[in-house]
Formats: sequence, structure tokens, C-alpha cells
Amino acid sequence: MPLPALPHTRDSANSSPRRSRRARVALGIATALAALVLLVVIAGAALSTWRGSGFHVKGPELPRLRNVLALKPGMSVADVGAGNGELTMALAAEVGASGGVYSTDIDTASLQRVGALVAAAGLANVTLVQSEAADTKLPANCCDVIVVRRVYHHLTDSAAINTSLLRALRPGGVLAVIDFPPLLSWLWPLDHGVDASRVVDEAVASGFHLKQVIEDWPGRGPLASYCAVFGKRRE
Repeated sequence: MPLPALPHTRDSANSSPRRSRRARVALGIATALAALVLLVVIAGAALSTWRGSGFHVKGPELPRLRNVLALKPGMSVADVGAGNGELTMALAAEVGASGGVYSTDIDTASLQRVGALVAAAGLANVTLVQSEAADTKLPANCCDVIVVRRVYHHLTDSAAINTSLLRALRPGGVLAVIDFPPLLSWLWPLDHGVDASRVVDEAVASGFHLKQVIEDWPGRGPLASYCAVFGKRRE
């Protein structure tokens, strides 16, 4: 009596290795995606505290500021969010001993570093101001010019800060907001920056009038940067 035919097992024998390969590929893809997400989150965390490229007194920004803001000796100006203090020092040189600079920052350590620079240079025309999240703490009508460089995108209460800036600016004075648009607005962790249109809308809503938006502002390498210039109407 012939033996019954054994079942054909070739496909069954090969299916397990195929499933194993698919599992390894899937695991590799999942690992790569997890690593990418982690990298994006880390980059976003780093960007959240980044104010953009530092100000350099010998760089291209100072001549542009001097021209746009008509800086001259005797003026009273403010550097809001002074950071490393380089802009404060440059503005102090521009307005001279007959002028004055208010250097503000919400971060106490930053303000202390600025104070050390001012003391080392023997400057008597710089006033340090400890600001708050919703108030620059600048005196009313203290300034002919206010510069907010690489700071606006960090604001948590822009309406309150804009009100504070308007109060501090003298009638006919000028506010310059220097910032950059988001790098990747569609990817939340890298959504770091602020569009010029938003700055304009919020500043105008607070009582400023727009003078111009300069789209080719220097100081951030190959990435886009702008300077939005506002005025305070004369009473």
C-alpha cells in the first residue's frame, strides 16, 4: 500500500525567514523615526533659548541701525533683552557721554554680565533695568529709540510688552524689532521665530504706527532676518 503524500512544506519553511526580515526592516524604520523625532525635539529645545546670531560691533548691523534709527550723540536709547551686552556697548558709543542707554533683560545673570562689561569699560551712560515677562520696567517717555533684537519671538505676553514699549518711547520716537521668521513653521519643535506680519499686527494694535519692514536685515548668516520699524505719534 503506497504511503500518503507528505504536505508540500517549502512555502511554510521559507515564510518564517521572510517574516523575520520584515520585522527587522520595520524595527529599523521605527528606530530611525524615533531617532529623528528625538533629534528634532533636542533641536527645538536648543532653539527655544537661542536669540539668533550675536551682535558684533564690527559687523554689518551697526551701520544699518545707525542709518535707520538716525543714531547720534545725546540720544536716549534702550536695548531691550540685552543678552550678552554687545549691542548695549555699541549703542553707548553711538550716543556718547551726553546720551544714555537703558539696558534691560529678564535674566538676572545676563544683566550681571552686561554690568560687568559696562564697569570694565568705565561707562557712565548705561542704566541696567531688570525687566519682567509683561513689563520692560522702562521709565515713561525715557527713550528716543528702542531696539528689540532677537527677543520678540520669546515674548509670552507681547501685548503687555508692546504697551510698556509704547509708554517708554517719547512722542516721535522709533522702535526697531529685529527678528527672524520660523525656520519650519509646520514642524512644531522647530517653529522658532516670529513672522514679521505678526509683529506688525501686534505693534499696530498696541498703538504704534508702521514705518517700514526691512526684509534683508543682516546678522543671522544665510537664514532670513528682518527689521520692523515703528513710530510713536506726536501728541
